Amino acid sequence: MELTIITVCYNAVEDLKITLDSVLNQSYIDCEYLIIDGGSLDGTVELLKGYQPRFEAKGILFRYVSERDKGTYDAMNKGADLAQGEWINYMNAGDSFFSDDTLKQFFAHDINSNSGVLYGDTLQIFDFGGGIAKASDYRKDNPVMPFCHQSCFVRTDLMRKYRFDLSYRIIADHDLFYRLHQDGICCHYIEVTVARYNGQYGLSATHPLLLHKEGLRVHHVTERWYYPLALAWVYLRYGWIQAFKSHMPRWMTHMWMKYKRRKFIE
Repeated sequence: MELTIITVCYNAVEDLKITLDSVLNQSYIDCEYLIIDGGSLDGTVELLKGYQPRFEAKGILFRYVSERDKGTYDAMNKGADLAQGEWINYMNAGDSFFSDDTLKQFFAHDINSNSGVLYGDTLQIFDFGGGIAKASDYRKDNPVMPFCHQSCFVRTDLMRKYRFDLSYRIIADHDLFYRLHQDGICCHYIEVTVARYNGQYGLSATHPLLLHKEGLRVHHVTERWYYPLALAWVYLRYGWIQAFKSHMPRWMTHMWMKYKRRKFIE
């Protein structure tokens, strides 16, 4: 089996339907689908029971677990432990593949046997519009992770070895890919738009101060003599933005975010 798709969720039954349909409608079926649910009480399990025969009829192995966990990244680690495919893709509840042929197009490309991470482009969606974000757009802010995790595929053995660090609230994925980068793991870009991702309400968008404080840890700035200066700069640069965004009218938030993403918003 080539691919394991993992969705982690908690009390997100309406968003989960979007992702379930996206996976079910894929023309590529050399995969399994795992749902790691945190013990939802909103009808998620009943929904999954209803979808299971539909996946089985299509020939896609479908499994789910519903139990309490320690949060999103703990659930993602749990999914990696259960995965049977060679590659893992994490598609969060509410997100979806770009088209019904996305996986077929992606895995039709030649893949270097030395590659540990495969990634493509992402359709980022906001209340004010959307557009295709490419590696060059992501690389400006994050040179070691020029993609979102919904649009990448990591070898299962690497996910089990490196794992997500649960001490991070927002950027455990950034931390994981930083460690992969430091260890020389090869990343392979494939020019296919992989995922549709809602970037409006993610934690990184709504908590820029915490995002950049955690970024100092990822890059080991906390161990340097200049850490107090770097931390002060983060508070000066992003502390006011977070406070401002939490109090400004929605239309002003939209204008601000649209300006920041103007290079790829249609």
